[in-house]
Amino acid sequence: MHNHKISTEIKLAEDIGSFYADPLGFVMYVFPWGDEFLHDGETANPLKNKTGPEPWQRELLVKMGEHIQNNVDGVDFDIEPDIWRSAVASGHGVGKSAFVAWVSYFFMSTRADTRGVVTANTQFQLEDKTWPELAKWHGLAINRHWFEWTATSFYFKAYPEDKRKNYMLTAATVSETRPEAFQGLHNVDKTVLVIFDEASAIHSKIWEVADGALTDGEGFFLAFGNPTRPDGDFADCFDKHKALYHTVHVDSREVSHTNKKALQGIINKYGIDDDRTKVRVYGQFPSQSFDGFISLNVVNDAVERDYVYDGQAGLIMAVDVARYGDDLSIIGFRQGRDARSRPMRKYSKLGNVEMADRVAEAAGRERPDAIVIESTGPGAGVIDILRFRGFRITEIHPGANAIDHEHYANRRAEIWGLGRDWIVEQGCLPDDENMRAQLVAIRYTLDRQEQRYLMEAKKDMKKRGLSSPDEADMLMLTFAVKVARRDANHNRKRPGTKALLHDDPLGEM
Repeated sequence: MHNHKISTEIKLAEDIGSFYADPLGFVMYVFPWGDEFLHDGETANPLKNKTGPEPWQRELLVKMGEHIQNNVDGVDFDIEPDIWRSAVASGHGVGKSAFVAWVSYFFMSTRADTRGVVTANTQFQLEDKTWPELAKWHGLAINRHWFEWTATSFYFKAYPEDKRKNYMLTAATVSETRPEAFQGLHNVDKTVLVIFDEASAIHSKIWEVADGALTDGEGFFLAFGNPTRPDGDFADCFDKHKALYHTVHVDSREVSHTNKKALQGIINKYGIDDDRTKVRVYGQFPSQSFDGFISLNVVNDAVERDYVYDGQAGLIMAVDVARYGDDLSIIGFRQGRDARSRPMRKYSKLGNVEMADRVAEAAGRERPDAIVIESTGPGAGVIDILRFRGFRITEIHPGANAIDHEHYANRRAEIWGLGRDWIVEQGCLPDDENMRAQLVAIRYTLDRQEQRYLMEAKKDMKKRGLSSPDEADMLMLTFAVKVARRDANHNRKRPGTKALLHDDPLGEM
């Protein structure tokens, strides 16, 4: 019985070794495609209705096999092996994490002393999505008993603990200031594997360090991701450095297991040429960064849009009070579709009393139906002064809960969302260089638990070398309130009317 077990293991090793240059054959052999039960003959098989990889996966596995065979053939002629580089830009749900798992398992199973790193743009992506996929496929593999999977590593079981690092894949998040995961990865005459998931968001410094890790032995570099940005290292794989890469664009509609109705819903919602459709469905790069909240084309359209005067629309006055010495305090107005005809008023280095005076003066001239001021920082002091003078002020707490809490993580994200919709659908913007740049530059993320919108903080924009979005934030504050049309209620008093007429020395009738 013991000898039979040994002979069975030897046969398994020989079979798997025969796939050294055949990744597709390996994937078909190791995993129980179409079988009712797993290898133990008892456990239900999640692949029982699957016949194998998707077409895009098959194609890339075949190309990788051809590359490996060319390197093998080149050994007889003392030709150094070429580095494999591939980049896959895809829509959602195409099976890229499964492909990462297969490739990882292939190299670990067919090449002793393989070393590698799997990384992603965030710890959440790596720990909750990419790495667990390897664990799932590990559990399905016929040779799963060869390896041990942990939360941060995947290694060859038979090696003693002091040798495991020589035959191991590591899951590690990295940053431009802490690229330690790639240090010491050099593996002379052996295989080095580097995999980037959600590669669009991985810093350029990490791409540079990864290149250095591939200079010894047999090197393989694979980058995967939704093509969220039209620039950067991931986009360069498909353009600037295309000659070095095997590139694939994967349309989510062409994958068997995706929800075609949901994908068509995205197309119907945003349009066939919209950047969000390109990224989420077609696997194509957008015309702007995907985490950019508002596109330049949309802003330019709003600047050039013809405006028909509507004096009966509610007039909203918004004030963004400067937080820092170099920032500007902005007073601006929006009346229905119009944020253009009344010039913004911009001030620097004003104290709270002086700023309150400017607000009171502007309110006296324009007689707005609502005055909105952000209540954080120095804005709170300006609000207090104006209220003491008799003005009715709507104060906005940007970190407060959103009204539409299903889609927005806080109030700031919500008013930016409302503002973006207005710009897209009807807004008339001023031809102001600062506002235009700020609207396009600001980025967004999705909160971890509920995938709701979060806007980039001002301090984070400054870390990127950008100025504070003062003009843009002022505009977005106008969407924090809803006011009725003036012709809907002729007897209604506008905020601060009494103070302007009787108490405020700067007010004008």
